[in-house]
Amino acid sequence: MDENLRLRDADGAYLARDNVVIAFFGKCPFADVVKGAKYCVDRFLDIVPGAALKWSVMGMNSGSFKPLTDKSLARCRAMLTVATAKQKDVHFRLLGPEKFGPDYGLYVNGYKSPSEEGFLDQTNTIELRFPREFIRETGDDAFVALVTDLFEKLPCDSGYASAAICFGRESQWDKASTFLVPAALRSHGFDIPNNLSTGNSLGKLCRGARWLTILSNELLGQVGGIDSLKKQLADGVEIIECSHGVLLRAGRTPEIGDVNRQQTTPLLASVAHAIEAVTFFGDSSLRPLFGDAERQERWERRFWPHE
Repeated sequence: MDENLRLRDADGAYLARDNVVIAFFGKCPFADVVKGAKYCVDRFLDIVPGAALKWSVMGMNSGSFKPLTDKSLARCRAMLTVATAKQKDVHFRLLGPEKFGPDYGLYVNGYKSPSEEGFLDQTNTIELRFPREFIRETGDDAFVALVTDLFEKLPCDSGYASAAICFGRESQWDKASTFLVPAALRSHGFDIPNNLSTGNSLGKLCRGARWLTILSNELLGQVGGIDSLKKQLADGVEIIECSHGVLLRAGRTPEIGDVNRQQTTPLLASVAHAIEAVTFFGDSSLRPLFGDAERQERWERRFWPHE
């Protein structure tokens, strides 16, 4: 499935659309990794075309979109210091040109002290979002080099990079889901991200197999180490060793697949099975999109079709 996937409402706003997502998750005081987070932010801002970012949102639960100005951008950068991260949580988003379903998005959730109370198992989250064409225009190898470079600077428990189908307004999830969920069940290489909310319960696990899947040294040990992975991974999955863990590259180019055309994703499936023990299932933040637990499990277990 190579065509762009875009669904708009009557006013032209995106209900759902395809993007490329790079995400990192780390369960630790944000001050421990804030320098790496700042590096990711700086790299993102260097890549994004001039004036493409139009909006800012400050605060985890804020729905208040403000026009992005030099002053607000400077305010975001000023939050990314060890001193600030030790004093308070750091939450902001930079988006554009659209407010909802943007071409470009930068999402930063940094917790002064991640909580484990109640149903929470919080992790810091850094997400970079681009148009899906970004991989093609950048080149596969250059894109992998970018993600590897970010991982080297930002120690994390897990991370990934993938083509993704993203929703627009949360208030219109019901409309988005009728388009988004069937597309993801048809083409197993697509991610469905709601990472800021997923980060409230992910802890030190990973979100599962993606084109590029990142595991910390700790998670690598929990799946048996590199030698064990090599025995489980299909030919064509590259293991890139990094300072803080490994990056698994499932093919030179992303596998998307199309079950209607008998186009499978064997490389992704081998990664999924190899890292099952450290994969997060039952993500409650995705339940409103899927509507019921059975359909969500079908997607989360899409690489186990006969189980």
